[in-house]
Amino acid sequence: MAYNVLLLTVISISCVYQPLSGEYVDQTPLTEGECRETGFQVLHQGEQKEEHERYPFAEFEVCECNLHRFPQITAFIRGEMKDQWGSKLKIRHVRGVLPTISLKGEDGQTAKSLNVEKWDTNTITEFLNGWLD
Repeated sequence: MAYNVLLLTVISISCVYQPLSGEYVDQTPLTEGECRETGFQVLHQGEQKEEHERYPFAEFEVCECNLHRFPQITAFIRGEMKDQWGSKLKIRHVRGVLPTISLKGEDGQTAKSLNVEKWDTNTITEFLNGWLD
């Protein structure tokens, strides 16, 4: 089974998101703590990555009335990008919520819940590849 890994390096106060392919995707000004809060692992130069738990399911919760504010989220949930995870990813329309990904255990209980309103489609894709079985 191949694992996709997300590498984030803290360079001064920037959290740099970089998939294993080595291509530059996005640079967002985040502190090390904010990187960890978003569910990403922070690696300092020379450190080995720690394995994290992977989850069998995820729910992507969005509010239909707010989708016009999040074009990147709209592109993800209305396009074919979400289809690559099949039944592992469920899109739920919940009135009034900001875009959120909830990682679920085998028992269906939410283990982690992350606000993804500022994420682009590449970040969402890499995150799900790294955290879903």
